[in-house]
Amino acid sequence: MFSRLKSWVVFHLEQTMMRGPLARFALIALLVLFIAVGGGLLIGLLAPGFESIEDAVWWAFLRLTDPGYLGDDEGTAKRTISTVLILFNYILFTGTLIAIIVQWLTKTMERLERGVTPITLDQHIVVLGWTSRTATILEEILVSEGRVERFLRRRGGRGLRLALLDEQASGTLMQEVKLQLGEHWNARKIILRSGSTLRLDHLQRVDFAHAAAILIPAADAITTGRIHADARTMKTLMTLGAALDEVPAEEAPIVVAEIQDSRQTRRALSLFKGPLETVAGDKVISRLMVQNVRNPGLSQVYAQLLTDAGGTSQIYVRDGSELAGTPIQQLAYAFPRGVLLGVVRPEGAGFRALLNPANDMRLQSGDWLAVLAPSYKDAAPPEQLDAEVELKERPAPKSEVRGRRRVLLLGWNHRVPVLLSEFASYPEERFEIAIASQVSTSKRKAMVRAHERFTEQLQVRHLELDFTASAYYLETLEPASYDDVILLASSRLKPGAESDAQTILGYLLLQDLTPTGAERPRVLVELMDPDNVALFEGRPGELIVSPVIISHMLARVALRRELRCLFDELFSSGGSEIVFRDIAEYDLEGGEYTFADLQRAADARGEIAIGLRRVGDKGAPQAGVSLNPRRDEHLRLNEGDDLIVLTTYV
Repeated sequence: MFSRLKSWVVFHLEQTMMRGPLARFALIALLVLFIAVGGGLLIGLLAPGFESIEDAVWWAFLRLTDPGYLGDDEGTAKRTISTVLILFNYILFTGTLIAIIVQWLTKTMERLERGVTPITLDQHIVVLGWTSRTATILEEILVSEGRVERFLRRRGGRGLRLALLDEQASGTLMQEVKLQLGEHWNARKIILRSGSTLRLDHLQRVDFAHAAAILIPAADAITTGRIHADARTMKTLMTLGAALDEVPAEEAPIVVAEIQDSRQTRRALSLFKGPLETVAGDKVISRLMVQNVRNPGLSQVYAQLLTDAGGTSQIYVRDGSELAGTPIQQLAYAFPRGVLLGVVRPEGAGFRALLNPANDMRLQSGDWLAVLAPSYKDAAPPEQLDAEVELKERPAPKSEVRGRRRVLLLGWNHRVPVLLSEFASYPEERFEIAIASQVSTSKRKAMVRAHERFTEQLQVRHLELDFTASAYYLETLEPASYDDVILLASSRLKPGAESDAQTILGYLLLQDLTPTGAERPRVLVELMDPDNVALFEGRPGELIVSPVIISHMLARVALRRELRCLFDELFSSGGSEIVFRDIAEYDLEGGEYTFADLQRAADARGEIAIGLRRVGDKGAPQAGVSLNPRRDEHLRLNEGDDLIVLTTYV
């Protein structure tokens, strides 16, 4: 019986203590009251002289809470009871009470550090998830002060605040974010919150309903699997869509989501009724790779167009409604520091990019001008136009017929089927492709068959081997016999250091086996960690850092959603694309020209000149390209120099 009673007492004491600090404080208060009453009753019996029992209880309470009264007591009974009460003081007040307070403060600090307290902001930017893309997204937004300011002004917002939601928003993640951002870190602008992007109550911690923009970078496909990454994105879009279903479209935040599998894009668009833009990561990177194979050096152009590095010219869109009815060609030379690329026109719920348009096209109300310029101010539409003149009809650019090109793919990841589709999307060109990887041939063929069928001009050969295990295995592939070699980020290793380590080893082995000079095949390397770019300085070949490219696109589309269709037009097959043209194709010889002269030469062929690429020593192109030089700058051209032009293939 006694044992059961003891268990009952201990159990209920445990339940009380587990209810939290208030319950513990209440329990301590009851114990203090019980001991004070007991001490008062005892001292009243052993040392009479108190006027009432209440005075005796008060005497006991004072001794229990303040040891300083011990010197005032006289007599053995009072001193003994006072000593016992003082011992209880040290146990209850000095010990237990302080322990409860310290424990409560510790748990409070831990809870605050976990970032589970909902924030209350308005017109802020929300980023959902910490992935290999997130740091670049945050950096792009932090450095794009002008773009952010204009974006927030359109939304009625003020200063920039960024809220990042991740499942483990601990102090460790805070240090990681701070380390990644470096000098761009700003504790007043970046807020971390802990939670899952799949749960509505966790999403509410970043106050998404009052955000200006919500960015959803996909989880790293190499570690989680493409389907799993897109499944999380779909679930997040459904949760956001249900929560914002009754919010007017003009008040809802713009959502920009990355989709790893481009086949899921249409399904994603149906899940959110508000303003939504998607960036298909597999298509974007595959298109860049194929275009770079077709036009070596384009990675340098896209790197400048997608980043603010070095103060290079960027693509801006400016409202052209006031110029409605104006022939587009009349504006071609109306930007002293900019190059007019074309128009972004509203179409249904989205937009359509009309780049390198024909002379007879006229601006319509609602059109946006796409201008390559060094600043937003330089892309402003002209306030006055010269009198309309009769313009020559621009000829359609000549399409090129290229010979068969042999391409060697080293490695495998989830984008390869899309990459093959992109090669096949150029029906006038022929590609012979060999793929060498440790991934089983049967698995690769099954993934390719599940994606799309390819046209007859594409010949694909699968080779199962580890090309990094030994130079012998790589040598059996005869890499020097190919026109282009692409080193892909591995799908079997974690993104970042591990994946890039294998890629770098393959690159070094490849350099040892291929000849130097013009006979060396062109090499394109896909990296996952931007910190590894410095390792290739001064080495032959071109680089594509996939997470960085996707991150920049997500951030830019979030701040100006009209850019998404423009990027789609530039990076897809057919339509408009950026190419290099030898100056000899424009009947230009070596000599001194202004960039305005070069623009007119390109315009006569139905193209838009946007920059210049010069040759280096021994005819090798330099690593850098010059976009949008000043119109009146005198440029010394040499034989073999290239114009960078925007052309259109029908």
